[in-house]
Amino acid sequence: MSEITITHARESDITILEDILLDNVRWVSEISEPLWNEDDVKWDKLSKTFRISDFFIAYVDDVPSGCMALVDHDPFFWPDVKKGESLFIHKLAVIKRARKSGVSDAMIAFFKRQGMERGVKIIRLDTDASRPKTMAFYDRHGFTLSDTKVMGKYRVAFYIRAI
Repeated sequence: MSEITITHARESDITILEDILLDNVRWVSEISEPLWNEDDVKWDKLSKTFRISDFFIAYVDDVPSGCMALVDHDPFFWPDVKKGESLFIHKLAVIKRARKSGVSDAMIAFFKRQGMERGVKIIRLDTDASRPKTMAFYDRHGFTLSDTKVMGKYRVAFYIRAI
């Protein structure tokens, strides 16, 4: 059985983050329309929204295999939620070769633990509502669909989970 560890990203991990996200963009492009393009996952663009300290990297047997950003404020998707009241996950990505390895499950479990450790009562996420497998994944992890909204060219599904 593989060992999955999740660590806080550092400045020296920026290339690792970009590589994970780029692998995900390319893989999703093979099976459907990606949510992000290659420019969206370069640090120049990511750093306009996120700090390196927002990111975590998942390793499978010491190989970088997934990443995510956890933030305590999301005024774009959740404008009515005050800073610090919830924890939000963004840019959850797993590389193609780590698919079905348990990395996504481990990152969601880590997200839940971070919410508890940070003292929030609700964790939140959003995803493209045209992705039933992704939505089913969040349902399996105890998230509840709270709303859907059309935002630009996407229909966005909003999920919450009390912790």
